[in-house]
Amino acid sequence: MSFISAKIKENWQTFIIALLLIAGIWFRLSLYGDPRLSIGMNDTESYINSANAPLFSWKLFADQRLFTTNLLYKLANNTQECKLTDISLPTKGSVREVQPCFDKIALLQNLLSILGWCLLAWTTSRWLKNPLAKILSVILILAFAFTPQIAEWDSILSSESLSLSLFVGSFALLQEVAFRVLYRSESLNSTPNIVLISGWMIVFTLWVFIRDAHLYVIPITILFLSVLLFIKKFRQTKIPVVIIAILFGIFVLGYVSAKDSLRATHYPLQHAFEAYIFPFPARVQFFENLGMPNQQSPAFQNWFDAQGTKTYGVFLITHPRFVISTLFNQSFYFNSDSLQPYYNLSSELSVRNTSDQIGKLFHPESNSVYLLDTVMLISLGIASFKHRDPWITSWIWLALWVFLCASITLFTNFFGDTIGAARHVFPPVELFRLSLWIFLMIHIDYLLEK
Repeated sequence: MSFISAKIKENWQTFIIALLLIAGIWFRLSLYGDPRLSIGMNDTESYINSANAPLFSWKLFADQRLFTTNLLYKLANNTQECKLTDISLPTKGSVREVQPCFDKIALLQNLLSILGWCLLAWTTSRWLKNPLAKILSVILILAFAFTPQIAEWDSILSSESLSLSLFVGSFALLQEVAFRVLYRSESLNSTPNIVLISGWMIVFTLWVFIRDAHLYVIPITILFLSVLLFIKKFRQTKIPVVIIAILFGIFVLGYVSAKDSLRATHYPLQHAFEAYIFPFPARVQFFENLGMPNQQSPAFQNWFDAQGTKTYGVFLITHPRFVISTLFNQSFYFNSDSLQPYYNLSSELSVRNTSDQIGKLFHPESNSVYLLDTVMLISLGIASFKHRDPWITSWIWLALWVFLCASITLFTNFFGDTIGAARHVFPPVELFRLSLWIFLMIHIDYLLEK
């Protein structure tokens, strides 16, 4: 007994953090009902149909939906046994059900969410220094993740749950690798680091193949890894080059499969053109100067499928005034609540309103979040440049990566499709809100240590 007491006294921080994680998991599992409960939405049928592609076929990548969701929805491929009995539209206020086959998908989404967020809470606390900051970071991350603004999405048969849980899981693994290598100066070639890197590559790749917008995070990641090649110890190993080569291959695979499937141009890009281009003669003239045929001509659809995405990208890059004014005029998308509108929990959950109000504290509905994130990121950058502290350097490297990932996915999701924009921007908006708390904890930890 005295031995156990001595161990607890010696590792009291780890003990408290473990208790917090257990309490968080219990809270998450008990508060939201059976994790097998699910509900469909207007896109669910397209996930089911796309998953019918043969397992080892090109169509699994180049169909209407992407590889990761196609793989997941193979659990519901049996048309006789897998009947989607409840499909909800926003504001309908339906209730969830345990639906054959889809119960497995909902269960997997819930488990991945719990695992991803707990892993992030653990790794973030692990690489903070002050005991108070360690414990507070776990409380903040679990409270952020297990309130309705995030947790209720895990029952919906769409891509949003996976977009968040796989990203935070990959971020947690990247944290562990970054601090081991940049802060502790461990070798990339060590077995634990190779395992961690392999795990990160798998989870990150699965996240990339959820939405086409995620694909553009790969060039950012390659750029960050390329910077490491300027450091002598990283040039002495082939691992960074191998990772960059694999990521480049994944990018090419994603780009070619998206172009081959035409999933971006069939509906999303068409919606964007109808909202931002066709009603404005000057913008139409810009596109015609770049080769766009008349909208009514037979040649238009062929041009649109082959050149539409690239030309639209050129338009966005060369028209910053349009981009900025559109973002400001429609900024309500970026400060709205993140509560799912597909099912009603009020009859199932007596403390629903209380948990919702608590969630609003951790998911501030304000555009000030983006300003505060930017200011704290700049502050970390100044501290890293001034003190040359490898601990701060590791955090600024990670923080800047997350900030740019959230920025590029927010931009591409918002301008890529005007229909369902609120749902499409939900994951990157929540990444900005999450960054607010993580950046804040880094600052608090730094101040407490000083």
